[in-house]
Amino acid sequence: MNLFLRFFSVLLGSALLFSFSAQELQAQMFSIDDPEPQRQRILGSTTVLGIGWELGDFTYQGEGATEADRLDFNDSVIRLRLDSPGLDISLAFGGAMTGMNDNSFVNIAGRLYNNFPVKREESLLIAIPIQLTTDLMQVRQNASEAEFQQSSLVFGSGLSSAFRIGDRFSLSLKATPNYGFSFSQGSLFGGSLFRVDGNTALLIHNVFGNYALSIGYTFDYRNYRIEGDLNDYDFASHNITIGIGF
Repeated sequence: MNLFLRFFSVLLGSALLFSFSAQELQAQMFSIDDPEPQRQRILGSTTVLGIGWELGDFTYQGEGATEADRLDFNDSVIRLRLDSPGLDISLAFGGAMTGMNDNSFVNIAGRLYNNFPVKREESLLIAIPIQLTTDLMQVRQNASEAEFQQSSLVFGSGLSSAFRIGDRFSLSLKATPNYGFSFSQGSLFGGSLFRVDGNTALLIHNVFGNYALSIGYTFDYRNYRIEGDLNDYDFASHNITIGIGF
């Protein structure tokens, strides 16, 4: 668990640096003669801190595990998110408090990315993201010692876009396939991970002073194929997030 905490602390510190840099750049856009400046944000430059409800489906796809050792679940988890330009991090957890009676769930994820613009206008941005994602996922059965614990590193690209809708609203969409490897604690290589995720977010600007209200949806599908088949699982989730953009 100490590894999880160190991993998350490093990512959180990096994210805060990104956030402060973004705020400083936005502040330079204000006129010192304007007593009540309004933020004129560049599309894709908003950092969002949010909390989400997520329905996750974790399904065994192999043949070697006994019924007692399988870790399948279809339950709710809570996910905290910090999405900023160039860096996204999240922490998800599930257990008795979220309605999971048989298992516990922890997931820490971090993503570094760079968007290469294909088309940029004042109210439209279309870009190709190049991204590197790492995460730690742990599912543990409460009644036994059965456990799924995998770290992963995947690379991906796809398409992202953002639209400005009037003065108060903006909408972003992103979808990316990813592929890489997954490994258990103490191993350099365990197997492969194919992942497809996508999200959309509506920003309503200047709801809380200069802060925005964010309403988002994220889909995440992961296909773990590990050496042997005891850890061959599919994970699919649907997440609704409410957050504050700054």
